[in-house]
Amino acid sequence: MVVAVVGASGLAACGSDSSDGDKAGNAGQSGASGAGGAGGAHAGSAGSAHAGSSGSGEAGANNAGDSAGGDSAGGDSAGGAGGSDYGMAGEGGAIPVWPPPPAVQALSPLPPLPADPTNLYADNAAAAALGQQLFFDKRYSGALKVAGELGEVGDTGKVACSTCHLGGAMSDGREPFIVTKGTDLHTRNAPALVNSSFYEWTNWGGRFAAQWELPLAVAENPRTMNSTRLKLAHFIYDNYKDSYEAIFGALPAALDPTAADAARFPATGKPGETAWDTTMTSMDDKAAINRIIVNYGKALQAYMRKLVSRNAPFDQYVASGGGNLSESAVRGSLLFVGKAKCSACHSGPFFSDNKFHNLGVPLAMIGGVPVADDGRFADGAALKASQLNIDSAFSDKTDTGRLAALSNPTTDVTLHAAFRTSSLREVKDTAPYMHAGQFATLEAVVSFYNAGGGEPVTGSTKDPLLTPLALSSAEQADLVEFLKTLSGDPVPSSLLAPP
Repeated sequence: MVVAVVGASGLAACGSDSSDGDKAGNAGQSGASGAGGAGGAHAGSAGSAHAGSSGSGEAGANNAGDSAGGDSAGGDSAGGAGGSDYGMAGEGGAIPVWPPPPAVQALSPLPPLPADPTNLYADNAAAAALGQQLFFDKRYSGALKVAGELGEVGDTGKVACSTCHLGGAMSDGREPFIVTKGTDLHTRNAPALVNSSFYEWTNWGGRFAAQWELPLAVAENPRTMNSTRLKLAHFIYDNYKDSYEAIFGALPAALDPTAADAARFPATGKPGETAWDTTMTSMDDKAAINRIIVNYGKALQAYMRKLVSRNAPFDQYVASGGGNLSESAVRGSLLFVGKAKCSACHSGPFFSDNKFHNLGVPLAMIGGVPVADDGRFADGAALKASQLNIDSAFSDKTDTGRLAALSNPTTDVTLHAAFRTSSLREVKDTAPYMHAGQFATLEAVVSFYNAGGGEPVTGSTKDPLLTPLALSSAEQADLVEFLKTLSGDPVPSSLLAPP
């Protein structure tokens, strides 16, 4: 088959990034309705111009493919048939034909997991098994601060990692919550964990450079698990000693409550509390506890790296024309790389540029009160200041250079209220959307982008990439149908429960 779009009005080259323009220009080989070739014309430029856009030499009659378009303001652009502005034939019942253009092909397949040299246990099977046990264990969580379905205020042992990461994509879609509810209400919605190991930065604001840095902060956060590192170290000693020591080596014998020197390690405490800051006088003892907590995180990362979903219908379509994609979904894929400009940020097979953007999304609402969130501006500084980050002695590779551009405090003012570009894989299963669940449906998200985003909060500037898109209702519906094809094979059920 040919890379073409065939309809009543002839053939048009499909929009692509300028880097793929020469390939897209080969689209006009042969087709239906007597369509001629588009020759060597290029489709689009700079990732935003589209084949068949206004001023690009549209041709609305049969044999439209003979028109190659001229050098338009957006770059060398192939003329579109029937006046469509994203490289589709006009309103004549156009039917996309496989294979898709290069810009669409570049979105598949999902590659192998990137290695994480900062965690020597990242792909250790025993570490993953321990991490899975810890992921579903509620017993080390602290007291609830709000009453509800999890228990009464003051109840302990009610929250596990899995409490807020559940379902097919392992995100938090519990009703009627928008932001996540653990021991208290958080200011953000728990992001999906399936395929999360492909991110370069962990969490909405990139607070962590490696997945193993995240679990300690979650365990100690009063809003999520409300525990402490001393409590967790004792818990691991009391309940997972053999498994832990088989992987990471011996735990301090003084963690045994019957040990003569057990007083070295109070039952609970973390930095900022007397038990940690004053009672524990030995820096070596503090380092030993921190090592246990880091290894706890490394085990959880090994488990999370198993939460991978591939072979989405879209991947099947790109590979062989399979996947049973509807015509609407295929049209949506062309819009995604063309007129809608989605791939400017949701790029590559992971559908994320791993960068941070201010979209002007509404503020989070906690109990009816708006709560500001400075995103990467705050989280990048906190990452740089962390004593347990990838540059610390607890990392297995301290010279990655990834934190070199960060500062504390952050100096890049464009990062105010900027959040990480979310992957769109599994997106139909991860509602509500945005960092604080501001939108309930994919339709609402597409409508938000179609309007050019929202109004940025005071003191921040919306990313200039966001501009009104002028998508019709039908085009917005096509985009939604495409997004629904990005959910792959389910994660094995054996990984979704305690081992």
